[in-house]
Amino acid sequence: MLKSHLPAGGNPLDLEVSRLRKAYSTEPIVIDGIVGESPQSTMSARVFGGGYRIHLFSFAAWRISDGPVRTDGLVLSRAVPNSSNSGYQLDRYSYHRIRILLSGDETRAVVLEGLEPEDCTHELASIAESLARPFALDHDRFGTLLLDRGLELFSGTTTWDGADVEFTFPAHGEKLDASIANLAESLFENETEISQRVSQFLVASVVSEHDEDLVAGEINSRLVLEGINLTECESVEFWYDDDDLWGGHSLVVRFTQNDQMTFAVEG
Repeated sequence: MLKSHLPAGGNPLDLEVSRLRKAYSTEPIVIDGIVGESPQSTMSARVFGGGYRIHLFSFAAWRISDGPVRTDGLVLSRAVPNSSNSGYQLDRYSYHRIRILLSGDETRAVVLEGLEPEDCTHELASIAESLARPFALDHDRFGTLLLDRGLELFSGTTTWDGADVEFTFPAHGEKLDASIANLAESLFENETEISQRVSQFLVASVVSEHDEDLVAGEINSRLVLEGINLTECESVEFWYDDDDLWGGHSLVVRFTQNDQMTFAVEG
């Protein structure tokens, strides 16, 4: 049973961030839901004497009492102790019955308490089973791509400049966006030229921004491409291991369709 650590006398709406400017019902309702794949997180809260954090998670499918099942997604907030650094996570696709306060637009909710779950309905159970089933898409050029529904990304392994790297695409449901797929095709048609330009730009950026005196030839051999990400804005990100030049971060070269490149240290 899902637990909420809301102290007696605590205002449940203090769990929500004021900047969201959401209006909430004052009458609690009971809902049943299936935890989705969206990343779960906690953030600090200046409520309840500072002894609690806010756990954010989502339902991929849910319903109010005996109403119809909804799959438009619901973001939920609940109180967890500060000591819960990892134990707050709920299992993906797990079923829960909870009492909540629902926002007026029915996109967010505050958890008041968990309830003893009844038998999961056939429709909710079917959705959970479908979500848990891996989905693979076969692509003529990039082989088998696996869908991460939570991150809304397809990923696979492909060869770039003679080495195997992880390759990711934005997902639209269980499909690739046609324009992004075309961008990927174009990218690999010009693989040799783009690979050389990105590598030269990366080395020049590292040499110019790092404090130590570095030799370009040595840097080029130390930096290893780990992944290529295509983004929603139709740019391409090349992610490299920094070989501890920045203490274990990732070096990213972003390549846009108008042939502009930028450099960043991430992570």
